[in-house]
Formats: sequence, structure tokens, C-alpha cells
Amino acid sequence: MQARVTAVLVAHNGAERLSRTLEALRAQTRQPDSLVVVDSGSTDSSARLLTEMQPTGFLSASTRLSFGVAVTHALGVVAPPASEDEWLWLLAHDTAPEPSALAALLAAVEVNPSVAVAGPKQMEWNDSAFIAGFGESLTRFGASVPIVERELDQAQHERMSDVLGLGAAGMLVRHTVFNELGGFDAALPTADNGLDFSIRVRLAGHRVIAVPLAKVATAGDGLSGPGTSVKGSARRKRQTTRRAAQLHRRLVYAPPLAVVFHWLSLVPLAVLRSLFQVLRKQPGAVPGEFAAAFKTAFSGRVGAARRSIRTTKKAGWKALAPLRIPGAEVGRRNALVRELALSKARGSREELQFFSGGGAAIVAAAAVVGIVLFFPLFGSSAIVGGSFLPLGSDPGGLWAQVGYGWRDLGLGFRGHPTRSPTSSPFSARSPSGHRRCRWLCSISFRFRSRRWRPGSALRSSPTGRGFASSPQCSGRWRRRFLPRWMPGKPVPSSPTCSCRGFFSRASQRLARGRPRLSRRCCSLRRSPPLRRSGPRYWCCGSAP
Repeated sequence: MQARVTAVLVAHNGAERLSRTLEALRAQTRQPDSLVVVDSGSTDSSARLLTEMQPTGFLSASTRLSFGVAVTHALGVVAPPASEDEWLWLLAHDTAPEPSALAALLAAVEVNPSVAVAGPKQMEWNDSAFIAGFGESLTRFGASVPIVERELDQAQHERMSDVLGLGAAGMLVRHTVFNELGGFDAALPTADNGLDFSIRVRLAGHRVIAVPLAKVATAGDGLSGPGTSVKGSARRKRQTTRRAAQLHRRLVYAPPLAVVFHWLSLVPLAVLRSLFQVLRKQPGAVPGEFAAAFKTAFSGRVGAARRSIRTTKKAGWKALAPLRIPGAEVGRRNALVRELALSKARGSREELQFFSGGGAAIVAAAAVVGIVLFFPLFGSSAIVGGSFLPLGSDPGGLWAQVGYGWRDLGLGFRGHPTRSPTSSPFSARSPSGHRRCRWLCSISFRFRSRRWRPGSALRSSPTGRGFASSPQCSGRWRRRFLPRWMPGKPVPSSPTCSCRGFFSRASQRLARGRPRLSRRCCSLRRSPPLRRSGPRYWCCGSAP
């Protein structure tokens, strides 16, 4: 019996890309038997373009609907399936299939009767030579991982067949199976919606395959799946959605005895992950961690999803184990991502994203903490103790203190040891007040810097009268904070650095990769620590 295909097209403010999608539908070598379109609260000309297509059914929603909910509403105007040969082709306004896409999908399912879901190869919207996504899988801890993403299509995945999950855009689903499973999970509007549906299809005893010969162009507008926008707000929203989807699936897939444990661990995990985001210098992701945890904990949709799986489940979770991605492959992918990020950052200026990334909020909070901790300094006239002696009261006395520090004249010598090195020509009017201001702002300045510098660590004064600074320079810190240099790039040495002999000899090893560091490089505690500014290095006692 010939297969019957009903195409379901969902659009939301996508008139710019909808025209290309409609033209691609008209150019199909195997035309769908019927077309049902859904206008999900569009405010542009999407409704007019959909009407000009003369579809079999037209639905218009006053508010925006998720992709899965819109598809479920569209099936309300479609006759129930009369046989197993009726299929649903799910499309969005930013999903433009190639002319032979539907024919390739039907050819794949006709020779595999056990297949209930078939997915095409999703290509980039602006460049059809690159793969945007092709297949999805899970790690052993439940995190979703794309099998193929952002690769040049060189026919290297033409033998891919059975997969654990597929993206929702361009998916071909057996109509009877879709009704049996109840469609997509309403708790997963964009992220992992196709993956979760594919997993439930697998648990129901059916197969899910990827069809390399079927190709569709996707723009990633965020309707049928997570968006691809690089804006700060859109990126943080996408991170929150992905995290909420992962937590929801964890509660749905977990054994009955482990559900309570996972539910109780939502908030503690959000706290730990928030600290990790701050260390990664991504404080803008902290609110999303808590939003995802509380949304999952009190959504009330976990029970319905677990009941749906329990009523349709025919296969065990062990049947899905061969389709999970191995841990070694996850590590290899993460290494490639880091290498790609380093290659892009090398030779280019890094975007700070100070406000959109949450850096401004962290600096403001650090300033408040500094004011609270050092509040007694407001009433003091000067900071003294240890290496901090009172500064000169006039410009002449202040200028005499500039000579402190290491001097690179001749063999080198150290300046007067009884004066503080923290003076500044800008503090001539009130030197001690300028030092107090710098001390109060030290915490916020520390958070504002790009990386922590342990060489300027502060310790308490033995006299108890104030604070003293002592530069620390140890091999442990040096090995940790010295980044990997590019092969063939020697480390520049400074005539005032006590480690210049070591780096002169170590520069010969750089052609083979990272230099080998030894503890004797910084055996002297009084040697100035190595600091970084751009691609060059210098010691504390000399200018770059």
C-alpha cells in the first residue's frame, strides 16, 4: 500500500524564511498528500504567506505555542490514521527541505517496516555544505550530545542509520505511533523535544533511524529546537532551557526509588554549579541554574511524563545502552571544542561581555563586600604596619620614595627597604588617603581582572597594626598559571628576572610543546612573580 504523508508546518514570525520553506515544499519530487499549517501568534505577514499556499487545513493561535503543542493541535483537523502506512512530516517556518528530501525519507522507511521515526540531515541555512545537526545521543549521566554538529559535509556520515534520537525539524513520524505516545512532552518546548520523543519511541519497541540522503536547511530560530542566536540574553535563555530539559528528563527516566533523591538534589546542585559558573567567569548563568532547578521541581509535569512512559513501554533501558555515546568520545569532543576555541582566540581580541555576562554585578557585589570588610579604614588616617609605612606628606617626600624596588642598573640593586612601593604620582595631594582608597577597592579590582594572580597574595602583619604585602613566587603557582605557548614561540626573558637563565635554556624545548618547569626556577621567595599582559611576559621589577 502506498504511504500517505501529511505535512504539518508551524510558523511564528518567520515571514523572512517562510517564503523559502514554502518554495521548497512546492519543489518536492514526492509531494505530501495533505498540508496543515499552524500560525502560532505571528504578528508579521506569515499568515498571509500560509494562506497563499492553499493548505488543506489552517489553524491560527492568538498566542505563541510550542512546536509540540502546535503539532498536536494541527492533528485535530486531520482524520485518524486508517493504517500503519500514514506518516506525519513535521516542519517549521525555518525548515527548507531539498527537492528529494521526502522521497528519500519514504524510501528509507519502506524497506524498514520496524522504523517509526526517520530524520533528515539538518544543514546550515546560509551554507548547505555544512551540517548543522544530525542525530542526538546521551551520556551515561543523561546529558544530551549531538552526534554530528557544525561539520563540513564530505559524505563521511553516509552509513549512519540507527540513532538514539533526532531533531524535531524535518522528522517523519508514523501517525499511529505519534498518537500512541501522545506527541511531544509539553515540558520540553524546544530543547531535547525530539530526543525525548525518540527515546520514548525506542522504549515502545520501534526503531529510530537517520537518513543521510534526506537533507533540510535549518536556520535555528528557536521554534522546533534550541535557537542559535549569539546574543547575551538569548544565550542565557538557551542555557536555562537546556538545563531545565536535562533535569526534567533525569526525573522522568530515573527509577522510582531514585526520584526523591534526584528531586532533593536539584537546589544543592544548582548552588554547586553556580559556584562553578562564577569560576568559569560566567556569572550571568547563575540565575538560570536556580531558575531551571525550581522550574523542574515545581512544574508538576514529571508525574504525567512518567505515566506516559510506563503505559507505552515495551523495551528496557538496557536496550538503549549501545546507542549511548561513550565517555571517551565525550572527552575527545570536549578537547576538540577547547582546541577550536583556543584557535579562534589566538591572534584575535577576546570579547569581554562585561555587562551581558554578569561581570558588572560581580564587581558591584565585590565592592560591597570590600566596604563591609574594611569599614574601619574609613576613619583611619593611614594604613601602616609591616611593609606599609606612612607616605610622605609633600610631593618632595613622595618623590624620594619612588626609588624603592629593584633597579636594573649595572648588576642590579634593591632600593631603600624602609619605604612602601605602593606610592603613585597621582597621590601627591593625599598619599595616605589614596592608599586607603586602593585598599578598599582591592577586592572589586581582583574580580575585575582577567585571571587571579597568586603572586600578589596578602598576609596579615606580624605586628597586628595593619597589613603587609609579600610577593610569593613558587614553582607550583608558576606551573599552574603559565599557559601553553605555541610551538616555535620562545619565552622572552627580562634582565631583571631571576629566572632568565632557565627560560633561555627552556626556549629550546618550546618547539616540542609546553616547557618543562622546575622548582629551582623560583627557589628564591623574594624573586618577583611572573605576570601576564597580552602575549608577552615580564617581571614585576621591570616594564614590558
